[in-house]
Amino acid sequence: MNNKWKVHINNEGTLFISGKQKENNTINLFGAQEFEYGLCVYSHHLRPLRKLLNSLFPNVSIKNLDTIEELIKEEFCNHRSVSTFQKFLDKAQIPYRAYSNVA
Repeated sequence: MNNKWKVHINNEGTLFISGKQKENNTINLFGAQEFEYGLCVYSHHLRPLRKLLNSLFPNVSIKNLDTIEELIKEEFCNHRSVSTFQKFLDKAQIPYRAYSNVA
């Protein structure tokens, strides 16, 4: 899913990284071929996430949620990979939930 990722922090403070992909070889019971993949970090884990991002990118000033969204989108969705971001979360012991559903 090259550059099809969306990064969003909702009103409750939950971070979502999601992307949709059309699977040509897979059709579910209802005939859908488009699936959504992603991960979410719940709001009470945003402070440890901010500390992690500060340690990874000390030259970036993270003052608001928009900066967190932009930094994750730019560094991990566009230049690296979401799985690399997951590895950093695992190493820092920041819980997240990975998911995949029909779009």
